[in-house]
Amino acid sequence: MRKTLIRISLLIVAVTAVGFVVSQSFADDTDPIEISVNGQKPWTETFTWDNIEPGNNFEIELEITNTGVTPVKLWKIIKCVEYNENEIIEPEQEWYDEHPDQSPKNDLDSAIVYEMYVDGQLAISKKAGITMDQIKDNYMGLVKLDQPFAPSNGDGMLHPGNSVTVIQRYYMHEDTENWAQSDAMTFVMEIEARQINAPEPLQQMSFIDNKYPGWNATADERMGILKYDYMSPELNYDFLGVGLNPTKEYCLIYAKDPWGAAKPLIDSGTTDGDGKINLIGSKSLGNLPSTDDTNYPNGAKIWLLPCNEYTGSIGWPPHDDWLFDNWPGLINYRQGERPNEEISCDFPAPPDPPTIESVEINRVLSSSDWTGDARNYSLADVIFSYLTPTSEVLMGTLTAEGLKPYTTYQMKFIGKPACDGGDDVANEYIGYEGRWTVLNIPCTGAGCNRTDAQYEANRAKADTDPTKECIAGYLVWDFFTTDAGGDAMKVAVTDSSYHVLWCNGGTCGVANNSQLKYEPEAGLNYHYCDAGDVEGQIERGYCGGLVLDPATYDLKIVLTEESFHQAEGTWTSVLEGDINFKIE
Repeated sequence: MRKTLIRISLLIVAVTAVGFVVSQSFADDTDPIEISVNGQKPWTETFTWDNIEPGNNFEIELEITNTGVTPVKLWKIIKCVEYNENEIIEPEQEWYDEHPDQSPKNDLDSAIVYEMYVDGQLAISKKAGITMDQIKDNYMGLVKLDQPFAPSNGDGMLHPGNSVTVIQRYYMHEDTENWAQSDAMTFVMEIEARQINAPEPLQQMSFIDNKYPGWNATADERMGILKYDYMSPELNYDFLGVGLNPTKEYCLIYAKDPWGAAKPLIDSGTTDGDGKINLIGSKSLGNLPSTDDTNYPNGAKIWLLPCNEYTGSIGWPPHDDWLFDNWPGLINYRQGERPNEEISCDFPAPPDPPTIESVEINRVLSSSDWTGDARNYSLADVIFSYLTPTSEVLMGTLTAEGLKPYTTYQMKFIGKPACDGGDDVANEYIGYEGRWTVLNIPCTGAGCNRTDAQYEANRAKADTDPTKECIAGYLVWDFFTTDAGGDAMKVAVTDSSYHVLWCNGGTCGVANNSQLKYEPEAGLNYHYCDAGDVEGQIERGYCGGLVLDPATYDLKIVLTEESFHQAEGTWTSVLEGDINFKIE
């Protein structure tokens, strides 16, 4: 999520902007979101607009690029608008003298007309006269939704490596009077990126325009803005139409496809003498789009047309006073309890830049391997290097030399609970994502395991209870396989919670050993699996679905030999180290 604070002052004071970045992503996909703005990651920029006068304009151009590895949805919002009288100078005082009944006035956003283009396509035209106060505090989708077969930014997603260019122009209204002299305004511009299966921002808006007959938005006075809640018991809407025919009745409809399908009425009303209409209310329509809409699941079309041309369905051809879906083309609405999501102006400080840390995994836990053969693990050299702080997942590179050849190793975290001199919070984060093991009683294998219920019952016991156990969480989160020399290198990431590993051809979640090998004639007296054929059986969640809670983690990192359930041995933990990292 990219945020820019824009400060605008009139005539006497310059316009400045200071930008900063706060990451935003959701747990529906584990690949972290990476967005750059104008080539910067994080994005920081300062804008200046000097000597602003009525009729002047200010342009901001943003090139937003998905530099990550997963598609994202993208929005922009202008919010947190604040005003400052900034002293009353002589021309302003003259205006107040001419308007003695006027209360103090410095609502600059009502005098600044807004225009926006995305990738050269018109979203809001200056000629429509839409002002900042009419679009603030609502999220604008920046990627088209109505071209589902054009995945290059046409299916509602910004794909890895792709960009959108957003041009915004701010015009001081030409007839702005002297009440605005020297006044100041600040606002925040934010770019919001979310993973494709995450809930969308609550307060959104969509722009509709008189596109017929060319099906492209027309840069004229006629357009509409639909503000709506993404999720609520009924569709909450606030529709503003401008530049329409005066004193004419218009109907706002859900334009379900195909063409001959019934098109439900949302609301209707009559324009005023200036051709303006404002429809506000709620309507029970179920989810939009409905499953019988041929636009499903990409989104729903919302149109405005004269009521005398609407009978529950619509005829052909449209006229120039029809307003069609334009930007982002379709909307999505989900029927449900309205979430408590507020537009926040309290921003945390930018996160500390990550640093590269390394842990040597060199404490020997066993003098034999999983088959029971003696092995001197003190001769191994294993290092895991990683970035911290980070968000959602820990990622790093493991390099190993001198391990057992053709052997697969689980990469595992073991918590340090307070009873073992550590922190219960981080320990529980690990345990509830993985499993539990008891530390202070003699046990082996599955006899050491505890369930969530057992952990919670034990936690409730008094510290003086002699039956109270010291229980640590543990999490198997990745794996690697050595070559003929016992060496390995792998980029490892904490994006899964595994139970055990299988030699199944490399398919996550499949519990079979269809690709397991046994070649005693080649001197390998144990079963083994080629690196590309190893995958895990999921313990919790789903493949690639693990997100770590924000916290500072002080854990043990452990390497455990994988036995693939073979009779000649069992799982054996051989090396460990201490790891510290931060998830923000």
